[in-house]
Amino acid sequence: MSSSYLPSGVQINCTLMTVSKPQNLGLSRSLKTVHGKKTSIWLNIDDKKISVSFVCKSPAKFWSGLGSMLMGVAIGILVVAAAVVVVAAVVGTGGAAGVILAGMAAAATSTATGVIVAGLAIAAPVAALIGVYKQSHACDCSLDKGSKWINMHNKVNFDQNKAIVQKSYLKCTNGGLIQPFLNSAIAQLAATKFAANNNDELIEHYKQQGITGFISGFTGLADPLGTSIGVGFSTYEYFEGNDTETLANESGSEEDDYKTDVKNTSRDNAVGTVAGAGKGSLDVVETMTQQNRTIIRELMDQGATYEQADRFTAFGESTFKGEFKNMGIGLGVGLGFGLAGSVANHYINKSFKENKKKLIDEVNASLKTLREQDRQTGLGVSASQK
Repeated sequence: MSSSYLPSGVQINCTLMTVSKPQNLGLSRSLKTVHGKKTSIWLNIDDKKISVSFVCKSPAKFWSGLGSMLMGVAIGILVVAAAVVVVAAVVGTGGAAGVILAGMAAAATSTATGVIVAGLAIAAPVAALIGVYKQSHACDCSLDKGSKWINMHNKVNFDQNKAIVQKSYLKCTNGGLIQPFLNSAIAQLAATKFAANNNDELIEHYKQQGITGFISGFTGLADPLGTSIGVGFSTYEYFEGNDTETLANESGSEEDDYKTDVKNTSRDNAVGTVAGAGKGSLDVVETMTQQNRTIIRELMDQGATYEQADRFTAFGESTFKGEFKNMGIGLGVGLGFGLAGSVANHYINKSFKENKKKLIDEVNASLKTLREQDRQTGLGVSASQK
């Protein structure tokens, strides 16, 4: 089937658009001598100027998704902190469980935890605002050298460059496919379908990031060190795993996602456990050292020699062992929560990705169908490839 040449001002839609109105393709080349019908000019591969932004979903998914994740983490920390304090108050300080809960409650209500939550509460809306700004300017990338026309005419040139026709489409650096439409009714159908699916996909993505962020924050058990490590790794993994093409079209395979989750889980929990053990050991040694100093000072105040007083510190050995035992139990609890959270997030991400992929597949299927219907429409100037 032949395709018509494309006049300046032709309607276009993008597979990443979130506005339900077609835009227009204008001239971006300097030489403009080949005129079409009336006042229009036939377009070539240099012409990539979009009239108004499509309000691209790609930067919104990245930045607003990041904001949703950070806000989810903050809420998760607050919820688990409140839960730990309540449970610690109910259980009391007796036994190993009481000691561990008392320590967790102290950490959960510490200034450091408050600073982390406050930082997340500020960073989340900032990330969302960055997303809004970048959405409004994302279509500028169509003018970049990396954005290229596909399926242009292989023989006809307009103003020294290959002509573009109905079957041509522009692939932008954000991962979108920009398709021209000559039939206004079909162009509007495409815009409505693409925008509806893309906006639904954004909602799914925000929910996904919010839920997984909440789980990550909750399973940190409001410990400042563990939470700091968790937030740092979560942010790093978000930036590392969400490149433009993968994020825009959910193009990562299930196998790749699984391998990435296993790698991240192993690294995050290993670093968290080692750091926790190191900090815990230092805390135990510091506590026992202070305790021994207090014993020696009090006995010497009562007339004992240093050697006599020092012998009494041996009675703290059982306490010393108990402190390390409690620390080990605490690390085990933290590791268990961390692993459980990682497993839960893996399956949550898998489920949401399936939903998002379905919406993307519908857009691509609609593009193919509506493109073929539009090719039934012509301007009377067919561009034969023979």
